[in-house]
Amino acid sequence: MKSKFLKLNARDFLRGLLIAVLTALLTGLINILDAGAVFTWATIKPVLIAGLSAALSYLLKCLATNSQDRMFTREPRLA
Repeated sequence: MKSKFLKLNARDFLRGLLIAVLTALLTGLINILDAGAVFTWATIKPVLIAGLSAALSYLLKCLATNSQDRMFTREPRLA
């Protein structure tokens, strides 16, 4: 992660989407198999919510982290 504080680059965005998809797939698979492998809106909705939550969480973390991986800290000034 090399994006600056309060900015996102394409790599951060793509990683966020990857995390969202993987989280949604794994969470959904577990939930659907626990429910007896029935694919209905009631079983797919939590999958979508989990994926969206994971993506937003990761993107917010990336926005709040500078290029040196320090949260809520501005970019260091070059001397």
